Amino acid sequence: MTSDPDCLYHADRARTEAVRAIESGSPMVAAIHQELCLHYCGRVIAAMLLTAARGG
Repeated sequence: MTSDPDCLYHADRARTEAVRAIESGSPMVAAIHQELCLHYCGRVIAAMLLTAARGG
């Protein structure tokens, strides 16, 4: 996928946070988990873009 060794970790955390947001019983807690999910998704996208820019 990418040359970033942490990319798989970030993808897994994004998935985990998405599930936590969906399963949350509180809108405030769901918003926190959604924000964390977006943060980790951003890290994955950045790693993929950097890999593509390097020709990988």
